[in-house]
Amino acid sequence: MTDRPGLLSLPDPVRLANRSDERKKLARGFLGPEPSFPGTEGRIYPGVIDAYHGETGLPIDAAATAALNAAWLELTSRELPDEYRDGRLYDKRQPPILRKLAVDTLFRRIAEPGAGLAGERVPVEEVIVCPYSSTVLLEEAVATIARPGGVLVCPEGYYKSASVHVAKYGLRMVSSPATADDTFKIDPKTLRLCLEEHARQGNLCGVMLTLPGNPVVGDYTVDELTEIGRVLVEADVPVICDMSFDLLVENHIPMAAITVPTEHGPVRLHDRVLTITGNSKAYNAFGPCKLGAATTGNAVWLDTVRDRLRVAFQRETTHLVRAVLEHTSDGYLVSNRLLLRDRMATALSLLEAVNIRHGAKLLRPLGSSDGMFLTVEFDADLMEQADVHTGSELEDLLLTVAGIDTVGLDRTGSPRLALRFNVVAPRMAAGQEQPHLLAELFDRLDHLLTRLRSGMTYPNALLERAIPELARVGS
Repeated sequence: MTDRPGLLSLPDPVRLANRSDERKKLARGFLGPEPSFPGTEGRIYPGVIDAYHGETGLPIDAAATAALNAAWLELTSRELPDEYRDGRLYDKRQPPILRKLAVDTLFRRIAEPGAGLAGERVPVEEVIVCPYSSTVLLEEAVATIARPGGVLVCPEGYYKSASVHVAKYGLRMVSSPATADDTFKIDPKTLRLCLEEHARQGNLCGVMLTLPGNPVVGDYTVDELTEIGRVLVEADVPVICDMSFDLLVENHIPMAAITVPTEHGPVRLHDRVLTITGNSKAYNAFGPCKLGAATTGNAVWLDTVRDRLRVAFQRETTHLVRAVLEHTSDGYLVSNRLLLRDRMATALSLLEAVNIRHGAKLLRPLGSSDGMFLTVEFDADLMEQADVHTGSELEDLLLTVAGIDTVGLDRTGSPRLALRFNVVAPRMAAGQEQPHLLAELFDRLDHLLTRLRSGMTYPNALLERAIPELARVGS
């Protein structure tokens, strides 16, 4: 961190992301096709555990599977329902059927947030959709507020690849520090200071929030969200909110459901925030069944984003997306949230057992126990002793010495010596998710900590494996 409150001094996030991807390829090349890694009590484990990826590994709802199979059959046999031929309903730019389904499913919590809030009804006219991915919508939303040399303020702990998408339009991401404790929430004080500083510099273009959080899920109260909202209202800049993890979390309150009282009257955040989500996480949609959706009460901004969208829906795509959204039950979503919590509880129990065995709190989990990622901060003194100074170096240490592929938190705009682990679906290869690998993952990690406490350093560990040092990245 710098000595100026509200500002973080970090290397260029795009260079960090690109270096991380290239480094993983290089390291795996040096490790060879059949690497092995030590665990405790003399155990030897084959292969690299992929705790890096962002999939839940869960099947789609059984009813949605049946509906998809039926939809595929209709498409391949050309025995199609009358609705399919409705050029308005299956419009290639903005299919009304999918916009209505987005209101009823993906944005339902804006209207029904719970916690005693009235919520905000989302009319179909305030929703736009795009095929395949919400990332396309995110990029087009960023493009509408970007200008050369501009800054997008993103609270510490954003999506690991967000910087790459933002940089396409000449914007630079700047992080405001999260709360210093283990809750790792958005800190309204530092957010305000960061916004004020860049407003003074004249380069502030907007804010991007990641809520309820990716990688770290925060458990926010209505008062906390209102205070954050107050800062955003005072800054009077466009706000994009990536809400992709919304339905993975039991009691998430969307920022767009909040109304902020001000001396000039109440301000609906739905009118200030463009909320973006999709069906790939909670619904476990894939390929042509995927959908991105965005909503805001700001009609001008929504129209501007819509005008930029040039990815057309094919009728076939609309038909498949519809099958997933119409036939995924609330029970399926609730069951999956409970399953994710159960696996997170297992991971936290294994982590605590490692700390107990070492007689010290060497590993500190950040955030709540919701979501699919466990973010772990490593003991600062031990990292100093091991000559590990950045999240990227820590990421590299685990990959090369323990055979655990993770995400360093510096890729998410954070200076903390921490890593993101997919503890819901660790795997040895794509499509081979194996939750039981969690025990092996923590056993490998346990052994690594033992070696570090015995004096092994990161540079020496690389020498053992004959792997070159990690290249430096400038700011």
